[in-house]
Amino acid sequence: MAGQVTAKPPVLVVLGPTASGKSLLAMAIARRLASEIISVDAMKVYRHLDVGTAKPSARDRAEVPHHGLDLIDPSETFSVAQFLDYAGPLLAQVHQRGRLPILDVTAPLYLKALMYGIQGGPSPDPELRARLEATPGDALYDELGRRDPQRARQLHPNDVKRIVRALEHVMLKGKPMSELSPWAEARDDVQWVLTGIAWPREMLYGRVLERVDRMMAAGWLDEVRNVRERWGFSRTAAEAHGYKRLLAHLRGELTLAQAIEMTRKDVKTYARKSMTFFRQFPRVQWLQVSSEEEMQRAALYLSGEMREALIASGVLNQERDPD
Repeated sequence: MAGQVTAKPPVLVVLGPTASGKSLLAMAIARRLASEIISVDAMKVYRHLDVGTAKPSARDRAEVPHHGLDLIDPSETFSVAQFLDYAGPLLAQVHQRGRLPILDVTAPLYLKALMYGIQGGPSPDPELRARLEATPGDALYDELGRRDPQRARQLHPNDVKRIVRALEHVMLKGKPMSELSPWAEARDDVQWVLTGIAWPREMLYGRVLERVDRMMAAGWLDEVRNVRERWGFSRTAAEAHGYKRLLAHLRGELTLAQAIEMTRKDVKTYARKSMTFFRQFPRVQWLQVSSEEEMQRAALYLSGEMREALIASGVLNQERDPD
């Protein structure tokens, strides 16, 4: 890779589905190299949602600077635009401190927006949004099939949120969302280095189930009960994986066993869908792993590569190279 290094300051992007070990890899690199970790996660922005979002430990946060965590209360909403306002300037700020920004990515849409910008969607229309959200899901999906059949084929009939968004686009912009160019040019003020973690499917699903069980043992239900009583959940926070089912349990709609089993299925589905989305990103170097030891070896290699890129771009002065 040394021959590919440009003068642009590097940004290391670590992506992969939930429970794949992204944070483990990011921390292993950060320990070897002057780095700051930026969480690209739609739910870790919420204060007090700690157990169920697998936030880094207090020890990790004391050892390596972390950003993108605990930005708002769970009673508030958060959007891609807000994330861009927060994270966009951070890359240059981290470089100015002589450090490597490492993006720990769970939310593909947030990463895509940060790299490629938000493609021009329609301005919000509250009346249209309310009317669409009040329409039965099967009718929404049928309407999308008539107006934008290509986008309809890409979505599950139960994915109401994205179906509504696609209908809003075609109804307000006058053309289907599927006609948008999915990948424009990435912002070119930095050198993007994308590394993805790919586990064999059954091993990944096993890690997902283990994580859910660990979270329950760590007091996830108590966390949900406490947040509901003290702050309340916004609409977006209440849709977070696991929180949605545990809230239904607290309302008496599900047994705890049902809530846990549905959460396991939800997270497995999300892992599969996010991996499909991540594989659309260009120029990702995929790490095919079957153990965390393999990720530690990858961290050693990537640390050396990124150090070269930092020095070549002038971000890291070789005389104060931490190693």
